[in-house]
Amino acid sequence: MQGPQDAEALQGLDGYEQMVNAFEKQAKDYWRLWGPLGEPMIRIIDGWAEHQRSYIQWLRRNYGAGNQP
Repeated sequence: MQGPQDAEALQGLDGYEQMVNAFEKQAKDYWRLWGPLGEPMIRIIDGWAEHQRSYIQWLRRNYGAGNQP
């Protein structure tokens, strides 16, 4: 059974994931304005966002649902 702290932590992860998604979209939109010069930055942003999502999934898997480290 999940306690209040677990629910709060998972809610925090949801908020962080939304922030990652928003930042990714806005940053990519900005760098697209640069045309071909922005493409390397877009690839970097894609990689960064993927790493963040992997970490969030790892946290959910290892600390969510009452799991303890």
